[in-house]
Amino acid sequence: MKKLMFIAALVSIAACGPKYPKPEKGSDVGFALSFFQRVNETVDYDQNIVVSPYSAGVALSMLAEGAEGQTRAEFDDALNGCLFGSEDLGANDSIQVKSANSVWVSDNFSIRNRYVDLLEKDFDAFITTQNFSDPATVKAINNWCYENTEGKIGNIIDRLGPNAVMVLMNALYFNAPWEYAFDAAQTRNGIFHGIVEDREVPMMTRKARYMYAEYQGCQMVRLPYSGDRYAMYIVLPPENWDANSIIPYISESAYKAAMNMLSAQQVVVKMPKFKLEAAFVLNEALQKMGIESAFTAGADFSGISAMGPLCLDSVKQKCYIDVSEKGTEAAAVTIAQVRLTSASPTPVRTMNVDRPFLFFIADSETDNILFAGKIVDLK
Repeated sequence: MKKLMFIAALVSIAACGPKYPKPEKGSDVGFALSFFQRVNETVDYDQNIVVSPYSAGVALSMLAEGAEGQTRAEFDDALNGCLFGSEDLGANDSIQVKSANSVWVSDNFSIRNRYVDLLEKDFDAFITTQNFSDPATVKAINNWCYENTEGKIGNIIDRLGPNAVMVLMNALYFNAPWEYAFDAAQTRNGIFHGIVEDREVPMMTRKARYMYAEYQGCQMVRLPYSGDRYAMYIVLPPENWDANSIIPYISESAYKAAMNMLSAQQVVVKMPKFKLEAAFVLNEALQKMGIESAFTAGADFSGISAMGPLCLDSVKQKCYIDVSEKGTEAAAVTIAQVRLTSASPTPVRTMNVDRPFLFFIADSETDNILFAGKIVDLK
């Protein structure tokens, strides 16, 4: 009887413990912009950026589903109340866009069956058990990245930490032609006025009827990809403005207000061809977003495994983008390592993107921002 009363008391104490209600669901856009801003805060002002909020969102969502208590609350807040799962990204005969998830588990570690079921059902994740002390596992992880990004990202990690027990990954690939291709014959060398120095680079030119707006002194143009579901949005600050200075002010409301101002106008777009690869360790950026306890011994990932305690060791993202006259090819991989721890007539506009600018690749149907970037210098 005393034993039963003791158990009942423990249950009562647990029931009276702190509750962390899930925040009201926000928007994917809100998370994407916050993620882009926090990453930008962690890099040098003269460093180009390309990140994938969508890929990060999926990887963080897989982690969030295994977190409990304060740790889960921090993930929910950072994700703006959203969860990114497996979804149809709208690929067709002309556009390749695909997302893949995988979870790699050490062969001396086990995860809860309900967590396995959730990863398979909600994230369509490939789950495998491997010997983490065998270098072949690192090779297999990198090969998975290579295969799921069409060969654009093939080396995401060099090794697995000695206490690593699980790796969660998302790979994203995007390849789409413009709805209105740039004529390569019209590409001419021009000067891009970088934040550090001026450089002569190939500048593409096209005159067409685009969705265009001028908002808070910035020019903005929507460059649609084939089928019009996806588009690249170029945001060009006024001359003599630092592109970095406007990033903190790109709130969700400002982003949507600018989008609502877009209208069809004749525009001459001049912009550089560019190819960029970038890799970031996201720990600091995620901590700035409020995911703090996950990286400490106080992390609560009890939803993942009874074997613990666990904490988040590192989150890394690697991205690739190539913008040319034909269209855009882009790829991203996000990897998280978990370890054990003790209407009036309009004039023809000209938008000469010859200085630092921002870009977003977004899905018009779901508002997902697949990629976001800052170009401040070109080589």
